[in-house]
Amino acid sequence: MINYEKKSALIIEDFAEFARSLRAMLNEIGLEDVDIVNTGESALRACSEKQYDIILSDYNLGHGKNGMQVLEELNYHKYLKSDAVFIMTTAENTTAMVMGALENQPDSYLTKPFNNAQLRSRLNNLVAKKTALGPLLTAFDKGKLNDALVLCDEMSETFPKYKSAIDKLKADILMKKRQYPEATAIYEAVLEKRPIPWALVGLAQAQMAKREFQGAATVLKETIAKFPMMLEAYDLLAECQMRLDEVEDAQTTLQEAIKRSPRVINRQNRLGELAEKNGDFESAIHAFKQSIRLGSNSLFKSPDSYIKYTNSVSHYIEVDAAAVPRNLLNETESYLKEYYKEYKDDKVSRLRGNVAEGVFLNNQGKQKEAQKCVDSAKTLYAAIETMLPGTAGLELAKGLKTLGEDSLAQSILQDAVQHNFEDTRFLEDALPFLDDKSIIEKGKQAHRLNSQGIKYFEQQEYPKAIECFIQAVDASPKNVSIILNTVQVLLKVHQSGNADETVIERCEDYLNSINNLAPDDPRFMRFSELLRLTRVIKQEQGL
Repeated sequence: MINYEKKSALIIEDFAEFARSLRAMLNEIGLEDVDIVNTGESALRACSEKQYDIILSDYNLGHGKNGMQVLEELNYHKYLKSDAVFIMTTAENTTAMVMGALENQPDSYLTKPFNNAQLRSRLNNLVAKKTALGPLLTAFDKGKLNDALVLCDEMSETFPKYKSAIDKLKADILMKKRQYPEATAIYEAVLEKRPIPWALVGLAQAQMAKREFQGAATVLKETIAKFPMMLEAYDLLAECQMRLDEVEDAQTTLQEAIKRSPRVINRQNRLGELAEKNGDFESAIHAFKQSIRLGSNSLFKSPDSYIKYTNSVSHYIEVDAAAVPRNLLNETESYLKEYYKEYKDDKVSRLRGNVAEGVFLNNQGKQKEAQKCVDSAKTLYAAIETMLPGTAGLELAKGLKTLGEDSLAQSILQDAVQHNFEDTRFLEDALPFLDDKSIIEKGKQAHRLNSQGIKYFEQQEYPKAIECFIQAVDASPKNVSIILNTVQVLLKVHQSGNADETVIERCEDYLNSINNLAPDDPRFMRFSELLRLTRVIKQEQGL
């Protein structure tokens, strides 16, 4: 019997009468600590201040964030406890709504109206499972993967009724540890008994990790045939098809997914990108327009949707100006105004907007207006202190080249390539537009030296390791990953007593050379920690 008296619950519901009714149901079950909020925004505030055991959220919450967007942000900010239960409730039962809600993986879904018995039954099952697996889920969430693996084996025997969920989690852990053969063995053992969607998708992911894209595509097509509502399979299949240079098939795959679940921003953006690659500008424009619309109140709202929409319209004009309707041009102008208003305080976004708008105007033959955008872009670029993301650098380089600014375009692209050399997909896209291909060779040389330096370090040949890392940075002085690797190893060598004080000065110089790394760059946390450690050591030594 579950003791609900010590548990807390949050009801997210904009219909006051139903919220009160739902609280009464929870009180009857035994829950006394029950809070009610009526907007997504207030729900996020509540969850940031208090950790709830149970959350019941309506999908439609009037103006502002809906239930799906609330769950997105709760997961993103890690406001949910590992053993918390999240149930989505709604009176709407359209396929688009249901699939959109389920893609964010609530623990369950209840269609209104429902009674106390139905709610109690659902909660009893979910709470019992989460309670039983709580230690395992906590270890997994905290990144204690070895501990989690041990718990998987123990709990499979203790809780045989949850063996399927434990097997899935164990396979997820092995995938995170890059132990692909071991993960594959779990998927295959499950599939020997019967086809399970998560096992089929997992098997395909393991094959993709080993770059076996053809085999993965075959598994994913089988998955879609048997389980057509398994949306993750469509996304992965499109990825495989892209890797196999089957771009038109990849577009078709995503279009099929979007027919079933049209409310996912990232999927709409990916479809837009594929459609543009295929020259299907009308489909690209529609996808990016949907992305803009869906971005309202969403965590995933991004300037990318506006820029890609504008660029797709510009390419459409370039290819067949006569086919572009006037209302599409007016709509683009309206979106640009909205974009500038939304991102007026972000210099990088304004720079991207100026270049995208410049190309849009230039392709319509409005060269004077386009030149004003170019002049504004140059001023903004000179004032930007943070490092541009690789994809933004490529986008700007393409636009500036179209606008006749070849020298600036190449300068931006060269920086982007050197800063993001480890991003192979970005390099593949950037290489055709890069004039100085020697940058690529220098980057490869730097990575070879980096690998050799790591080997020397592991063999405790510290002088040779230091020499390799210094040469690596000399070969590619703007390569962020190489600089971070070099500093990390040099600090370890210094702490082991196998380097002189000049190493700390060198580390600080290296880190200062990339101190314009943007705070939202995924490498920024590592940079900040290495800089902190360098300064602590320097201070301790009175340098």
